[in-house]
Amino acid sequence: MKIIQRYKKTFFMSAAALGMLAALTVESTMAYFTTYVSAGGSQVVNLEARTELDEDVSEMTKHIVLRNTSDRGDCFVRVRVFYGAEISVIMTDVEGNGDWYDGEDGYWYYRPILPVGGRTSQLDAFIDTTGLVKPGTDASAGIEYVKDKFNVIVVQECTPVLYDADGNPYADWDTVYTDYEEQDVQGEEAGN
Repeated sequence: MKIIQRYKKTFFMSAAALGMLAALTVESTMAYFTTYVSAGGSQVVNLEARTELDEDVSEMTKHIVLRNTSDRGDCFVRVRVFYGAEISVIMTDVEGNGDWYDGEDGYWYYRPILPVGGRTSQLDAFIDTTGLVKPGTDASAGIEYVKDKFNVIVVQECTPVLYDADGNPYADWDTVYTDYEEQDVQGEEAGN
């Protein structure tokens, strides 16, 4: 009887040790099988093209200047102005040197490459209120009404400078660049 009891004791101690060993490896094994990251078969390239919009408003005119705030790459920039149907906006290249031009697609393009740390020349968006002032009313009252009721929105975009086979720079406005640092990667939280 003592021999059977001794075998039982040895068996249970061996089973307990084996169970503890298995418990220690389950967590790391589960983490191995549940943590994953999906990849899409391409290389992530961070092009770092970033710009900031500086705009000032005076006498019914928005004065628009863009700055290249990236630390790595030159870029091309363009601007689009949105406004209500009740008013019109007249765009003007202030310096008149042709740096800004109407692309006839709703955008105004800055012709030179904007270097790192560089600034564009000024582009003005004049809010024309001529059609809003009713005959027989005070013109200044009409202008104050426009200032209070209408908003002109300036949207700026940038794209990195690309080069063709001959080394000529060009802008590709159709390519979508994604900032991968801000995307949520599946499976990172599974190991926590």
